[in-house]
Formats: sequence, structure tokens, C-alpha cells
Amino acid sequence: MKLNISKLVAVAFLVTTVVVACERELDQLDKNNPTSESYFKTAVELQNGVNAVYSTLRSAELVGREWFFTHDMRGGECASGGPQLEAPRAELLKEITPAPSNSVMTNVWTGSYQMINRANLVIAKAPGVTDNPSLRDRIVGEAKFLRAWAYFELVSQWGDVPLYTETSTSATGFQGKAPATEIYNLIIADLNDAASKLPDNYGASDNGRATKGAAYSLLGRVQMQNGDYAGAKAALLQVYGKYSLVNFLWNFDGDARDDGGTLIATGHEFNAESIFEVVFVDRGDNNFNWGYNGEGSTSPLSTVRNQEYGITWGNVIPSNRLLDEFEANDPRYKYSIFEEGDDILTQSPLGAKTLTAADMNVATSIKNGVTKKRFFRKYGIYDWVNSGFHPGGLNHRLIRYADVLLMLAECEAEVGTPAQAATYINEVRARPGVAMPAITLATKSDAIKAVMHERAVEMCSESTNNIDILRWRKKAYYPSITTDPRNGQVDMLPIPSAETSTNPLIK
Repeated sequence: MKLNISKLVAVAFLVTTVVVACERELDQLDKNNPTSESYFKTAVELQNGVNAVYSTLRSAELVGREWFFTHDMRGGECASGGPQLEAPRAELLKEITPAPSNSVMTNVWTGSYQMINRANLVIAKAPGVTDNPSLRDRIVGEAKFLRAWAYFELVSQWGDVPLYTETSTSATGFQGKAPATEIYNLIIADLNDAASKLPDNYGASDNGRATKGAAYSLLGRVQMQNGDYAGAKAALLQVYGKYSLVNFLWNFDGDARDDGGTLIATGHEFNAESIFEVVFVDRGDNNFNWGYNGEGSTSPLSTVRNQEYGITWGNVIPSNRLLDEFEANDPRYKYSIFEEGDDILTQSPLGAKTLTAADMNVATSIKNGVTKKRFFRKYGIYDWVNSGFHPGGLNHRLIRYADVLLMLAECEAEVGTPAQAATYINEVRARPGVAMPAITLATKSDAIKAVMHERAVEMCSESTNNIDILRWRKKAYYPSITTDPRNGQVDMLPIPSAETSTNPLIK
């Protein structure tokens, strides 16, 4: 069962007490409705508050839509599907830096600060909740994990950003930019505290909440990006051996309904490899929350990632560079990418259909000199549904165990133990259904190159490549180990004009 969806979305009355817009201003409430002062007296009410943070995470401003565009368009794995790619997304993909008015990155900025403001409110109100201390403390751990995730999005993409640790209560409560070191210090402190408060797992009714493993895994990722590989290794070793690799495709399936609303697949969400995933649901109504806030008890709970990277909208396709990264006999190629001649609908009651070029509203790509139309299979719904418009319900796995193993491999390369790096990489290569031959590594350079390759073929189209590029660029691995996939691209995004036009402390 998914993350207590009824609790997650049935917070419309609460949401207006915690919303933060670009001005960081709380909405005014009707006198008959509860306020942030009259609410948050019990652990259950505090839980509703943290549910509102998850709700923003799932919204179209973030993982439901604009988050994956912001990362993928600035990585090296994606190319334009054609002229249908909308201008702000094409700008992120094609320009070395976007304009401050870019709406895609602005949504991620706004959504991240909304998560932070809501998390700050939960953290601030927790000391006054005494009816269930164990639940209260766990909720604080969840809030700190989510605040850390949002701040990592901001600091990794923008660098120096405003730092808020208290809930904004006025339109003049602005902060100027804090140094990135301060942001990282808060993130690291939040994740360490979250790890001390969060459980290893939950009952089925609470699947989707942050766990101890999620906190340590994110801490490892943060420390790597911050240049502390020894610290990252220590955090990631707290996770090692506590999860296991599963059938590759089980990481990208979930609940799927046909266009008539009939459930035809339940998938393998919250499997043994999944460390933290964002919940989406296919209600069978072909609806999506175009209002972007993702809230209300009747709000759609779907994602349009499958539409954006599919064959009807066809906005995004694999880059030629990514296609050539796959070894000839690596089954992950067919698990990750569909191309002309492949069968779709293999798990549909309607029966399989062979893809032709005419079926695919996408540009061609080139793999090892062969030109075809191709698109991403990951998080697509074409194994079950082939429809012009059908928002999906596949949970997005933000952190999975294979990622942890490859992060550990990179840490071992950086601290001078390439043979151990090979051990972790070989665990991934030997995963169920893949069984690629083992590799040996003798030097740091060889180990880093192997990590780059394995992350490309294992993690492609999972919105991690952008921060990988930023980290490796800082280490001067372009061009010493390989060419920069986005040569000339600026590392940090510009502060959105929606912020600079309202915040007098940022110019």
C-alpha cells in the first residue's frame, strides 16, 4: 500500500497555513479555519504537517514534472525529441546557462522553498507536542530529511542561496544569500539528526516515508558533492548490506491502468532495492494536477514523466553519447530504451505491438552508426498502455541500492582503493537479469572511468547525471578522463528573476 495517500493529500485546510510563494508570505486564513497557532497540538496534527511537505515533493513543481527536466536537460543523457520540446526546457538543454526568467528552474526553486517552509513549521511546532513523543520525534526526522533534500537541490544547482531555518510569517522576512558551506552544514546536520530518529522501515500503510537508510544514502550523496569522500563512505556503509538488488525492471514499474480505468499491473514498488521513492498513483482518470500544487483530497496523484519522454509528446530522447555507452551485450540497453522493431504492450491484455518509425513522434538518434528512432523505456508505461495521453502512476525511485553501491565505488576510487571500487561495481554488474562480466581495476583513473561508465548504463534517465557532471567537472575529470558532455555549460543556475525582483537582499 502506498504512503497513506488519504493523509498525504487531505490537508487542503492546512496547506494555506504553510504555503510560501516567491515572496515567502503566508496566506491569510478565514477566521473559521484553523491557524498554525491553533493547530499542531497533537502528533497526528504534526503528521499532517509533514504530509504537506511530501505533497509538495510530489507536485508538478518538483518530482511530478519540473524537477526531472531541470536535472535531465542539464545532464548528458538526453537530447531533444524535436521542435515540440517547449522553449524553457529547450533552453536548459541547449544553452550554456538559462535566463533568470526560465519557468522550469523557477518552479524547482519555488517548490524547494515551499518544502523548506513547511518543514520549518513542523520542526518549530514539534516541541509543543507531548501526546506521542516517539511519533513526534520520527516526524521531526522526516521533516529534517525533506528539508535537507530541498536544500541539496538548491545548493547543488544554485550554490549560495537564502537560508531559512524558521517559518516565514511576513512578506518582509527575507534572507540574503548564505555561503554554500553554511547550506551544506545545515544539510549534513539535518541528515545526521534524521538518521538518529528515523526507523529502518515502516508498515505497509506508511510506505513512502523517509527511513534511516534514506537519510544515510542522501548524506553520502551530499558529502560526495561537498568533496568529503571519506565522510560519504562512512555514511554509505551504514546502508551497505541492508538492501539488495532486484530484477532491473522492477525499479521502474508500478500501478498501471488501461484507458478504461481497469488495473492491469501492480508492479514492484517498495521492493528490496528501493531506499526512497516518491508516490504516484494511476487513478485511471487520465488526469494530472496542472495547478502544480499537488494538494487536496481529490487532487490527481499522477506524473507526466511518461508523457514527456514517450512517443506521443516525444519531448525528450536518449542522447547519442548515452546510446554509445552501452556495451554490446549489456541487457540494460533493452531494459532502458525502446527503439524501432521492439515490442511494446508485452504485458497488456491487448497483446504485443511492434514499434515502427511511424508510431513514434520523436527525432532519430544514432547508436554505433545506426540511425533509428528511440525513446526511454524507464518510467514509461508502454509495457502496459499505448495511449496519446495517459499520466502515469509509477513511483519515482529517488534513491535505490544500486546507486548506493556505485557511490561507494566512487568513494573507494577517491580514497585510493580501486580494487574495492571494482567489488562494488561488480555487485551491480552481476545484478539479477543483467549478469555482466566482472571487471578489475588497478588505478584511480581506471576506477573513476569505470564508475562513469557504470553510472551511465545503470542510472541513465534517473536524474542523477547532472550532479555527477558537476562533481566530476570540479575534480577536473573533464578532459583528463573523458570529454565534458556539456562543455562550456555554467555550473550554477542564475537566481530566478521571480526571487530577485521581490527579495531586496538579493541583486
